[in-house]
Amino acid sequence: MTYSECMEIFGISDILDLPKASLEVVLGDIQTRNRIYHQLLKVNNYDMGKDWFQPIYESEMSEGKRKGQHFTPAGVYKLVSLLTGARSGSVHEPTAGTGGLIIGDWWRKCSSLRPWEYFPSHNTYEAWELSDRAVPLLLLNLSIRGIMATVYHGDVLERTVKHKYIVLNRHDDALGFSEVIEDKDMNMKIVKNK
Repeated sequence: MTYSECMEIFGISDILDLPKASLEVVLGDIQTRNRIYHQLLKVNNYDMGKDWFQPIYESEMSEGKRKGQHFTPAGVYKLVSLLTGARSGSVHEPTAGTGGLIIGDWWRKCSSLRPWEYFPSHNTYEAWELSDRAVPLLLLNLSIRGIMATVYHGDVLERTVKHKYIVLNRHDDALGFSEVIEDKDMNMKIVKNK
């Protein structure tokens, strides 16, 4: 995805407005979200196995010097996922960034199964991210892939939280989008209906 394609999809004139526009999409009207998600899928050739925003984020919005923010190379995602070895279960990602490692793990798991054999509720994630710029893109990356997660916008080392989000795939559908719910009271949890 090029900068111009990204800016056109989100209706922005400055790439630095992408985090704000992304957050408005994930927390906003579902029909608008779905329209934008379908445009993103198309412009990225439906390749769900990589973080489409990483090149843009890394070159334009990264806070590497100020906050020590660095990115995991895409080739490492698969290796890390293979080393953990789990075919299902919960994964904790303490420095999620825009979600590259989570996407790599999710892709390894779901692409090895048929869509009707993969259940997002069997593969949940807990993600922490400090950067105000990265969190909206992390939420979008998880939501568009139908991933289920609890996302903490805060400092994992100090255990301080600015915002908590639940990324919920209500239909447990490997091919569906997840909705993003801001947990303002910080007391929501993902539970499976019996």
